Amino acid sequence: MKDNTVIAKEYTDWHIKTGGFARDKTLRDEFAGQAMQANRARNSQYENWSDLALDAYEMADAMLKERAK
Repeated sequence: MKDNTVIAKEYTDWHIKTGGFARDKTLRDEFAGQAMQANRARNSQYENWSDLALDAYEMADAMLKERAK
């Protein structure tokens, strides 16, 4: 078993190398994530996760369009 200092160093090295989890996250991604959370909180029924993601990005695009006005 690795000790915590080794794990921390590996994580730090990985984080520096990759730029972290959200290295290429855009405002569109942020809006889509928030829309997806809102849909789940409302207990929206989707047949699959792809439909939920598609709706979330459609909502994000609408928000960006309104933001640009």
